[in-house]
Amino acid sequence: MRQGAPAAAPEPAARQRDDRTRAFLEKAAYVVAPGSVIVGLLYYVGRTYTTSYYVHFGVPTSDLQLSRDSYLTVSPDALFFPLWVLLCCALLALALFALIEQWLARPRENPLWQRASVAAAVAGGLLLLLGFLVFVQPPWWSRRVLSLLEPGWPRTLLPPLVVTVGAALALWSLHLYQCGRRQQGVPMAGERVRSMAGAVLIGLLTLSLFFSLARYADEAGDDQAARDADSGFPGQVNVLVYSRSRITQDALGITFKELADDGEPYRYRYSGFVLIAKSSSRYYLVSHVRRQPNDLTVVLPDDGTIRIETLG
Repeated sequence: MRQGAPAAAPEPAARQRDDRTRAFLEKAAYVVAPGSVIVGLLYYVGRTYTTSYYVHFGVPTSDLQLSRDSYLTVSPDALFFPLWVLLCCALLALALFALIEQWLARPRENPLWQRASVAAAVAGGLLLLLGFLVFVQPPWWSRRVLSLLEPGWPRTLLPPLVVTVGAALALWSLHLYQCGRRQQGVPMAGERVRSMAGAVLIGLLTLSLFFSLARYADEAGDDQAARDADSGFPGQVNVLVYSRSRITQDALGITFKELADDGEPYRYRYSGFVLIAKSSSRYYLVSHVRRQPNDLTVVLPDDGTIRIETLG
């Protein structure tokens, strides 16, 4: 009995198409994964900034039910300045490191690679320890140093930035050690341990930068809310409030008028309010004139007891 013929081998053209498809998917993964991380970072920073802004006025963001696009839209306001500063500092640091490495590479009897590596490692370790001590439980001397800074993001960002600089110096010390070994022609021992240490330091550097961005976004949202309140809420919507009953006592910047009883269901009119937020069932209003930082936000229900008119 005749046995079946063996299966034909896949054609070279089909194999090439499979290889091209696999290569395309691998390249797409390198693009999609960083893109997802960036979108996630923008969303987190935008949410932190927005929450801090509205918490300044006592408005819970969970009640506003903001969309993902709303958080992504405001994220550049909180990210542009710190990223610009970080990129400029990174360029200066890289230029300085390049100059130092060029100076160390000059021919001399006693190369300084090892000394420079040890010095950078010691400085990085001290900065890492100092940053963690200040962050976890500030000692008396660090509290005195922090008290010299202005309240806000400089004082808040000092501990994580110290950790960032320490991690960068520790990474540079590993690089100098490897350069010195290559210059001297010494076999590289313990390569796996140094790779693991470098990965840990990169993770520490990334976490410190992420924490710094989050803290800055929180401070930036609160500062922006304070500036808007001090300047009369530019860009926000001024409204007239018509109410069936009295809703508040006379306050600074709020004018009250009792309308004539001619069949109009809303007897009282209030002007001077600014609408800072609107949920599905509530209006959040503040006075356009700021008296003190703890001025109250007026919360009115969105029902038949009031009527809101916006002013151009």
